[in-house]
Amino acid sequence: MTVIAAVIFAVAVAAFARIPLLPDIGRDLSLTAGEIGLMTTAFGLGRLATDLPAGRLADVIAPTVAMTGAGVLLALACGMLAAAGSLGEALVASALIGCASALTNTTGMYAFAAGADAHRRGASMAIYVTALMSGQMAGPALGGAIGSLAGWRPAMGVSAAIGVGVAATCGGLWWRGRAQPRIGAEAEAGGSPDAPAPVRAPRRELFALALAPFATFFGMAGLTQTLIPLIGDGELDLSASMIGLAIGAGAALRFVSAWVAGVASDRLSRRVVLVPSLALMAAAGAVLALGSSIVTWSASIMLIALGSSGISVAAAAVADRVPAHELGRELGLFRLVGDLGLVIGPIVAGFIYEASGPRLAGLATAAVFAIAAIAAAAWVTEAPRPGRRAEDTGEIVLE
Repeated sequence: MTVIAAVIFAVAVAAFARIPLLPDIGRDLSLTAGEIGLMTTAFGLGRLATDLPAGRLADVIAPTVAMTGAGVLLALACGMLAAAGSLGEALVASALIGCASALTNTTGMYAFAAGADAHRRGASMAIYVTALMSGQMAGPALGGAIGSLAGWRPAMGVSAAIGVGVAATCGGLWWRGRAQPRIGAEAEAGGSPDAPAPVRAPRRELFALALAPFATFFGMAGLTQTLIPLIGDGELDLSASMIGLAIGAGAALRFVSAWVAGVASDRLSRRVVLVPSLALMAAAGAVLALGSSIVTWSASIMLIALGSSGISVAAAAVADRVPAHELGRELGLFRLVGDLGLVIGPIVAGFIYEASGPRLAGLATAAVFAIAAIAAAAWVTEAPRPGRRAEDTGEIVLE
């Protein structure tokens, strides 16, 4: 469990180190602002293309095998970007970085979901979210620091080195433990009599659960990464450092909310935590429609941070509701729907803001979250919890 969390953190650091380097990459390669934006789009498309295959791989191979491949792919992609001399090369490298990110994240989500029983799955998913968010916060800081000191190419070289380290570590673990059963194998074999395998939930319930990552990523990209900076700069005349500090404070709040949501979903129910989480994100969009002030702006950041923790609860709910041999495929689809929100969110929020201002943009984003909350309230049921096994130690065996 610790090794998987460390790999998720490391890959997120390497993948997101490129963000503060984009302006320098653009100047060096003589790119326009639109062409620089295409690099981010390529990253998102790489993730979209990999989510489903990564989910299917999680069903049949050990996490360490998939993460070894992700490390190799990350090293090659970051090395390619470090050596890029044209827009085409930079776009291919960015897409491959997205592929490595999706392979790692989907594999990690499967490992943390399948490696804990239903009584601890929410807390287990909180560990996954914490590792991922920590890397996404540390990556831009590391990339910016190295880029300032040595330039963007050496900074991407460091990211490539991280990929080599991930591949070597996971490859060594796989070689040492290749005779051991992979995560979820016991559940596929039927488990113990007091812990029956879950019966597959109706498709509409799984669809309602998949709307949670769509809304979450839509909100993080459309609100936190688009509307919040635009309103802070254009409406409130805040400096870039103040905007960054406020967004960083919201990210720190997500650490606390992820743990609270995970533990509460274990002790209460997934539905009891998921629906209010989505409602909080709806409130984050609606509050922007009340007017552009420092109070509403700050409240929106806080509410989206609190509500975004529902994604880990939804992932745990998916694991509660599908047989072990189908879990990887379902989580791949779960992440695919979420990454669609990551791509669509900035486009919708940005164009509506440009055309009609912050009020309509806030209401439009609130509507997306409200639809997800209503679907969860209407279609997500209380899944039965299997009895806790006395011999269950919570350990995960890595292959």
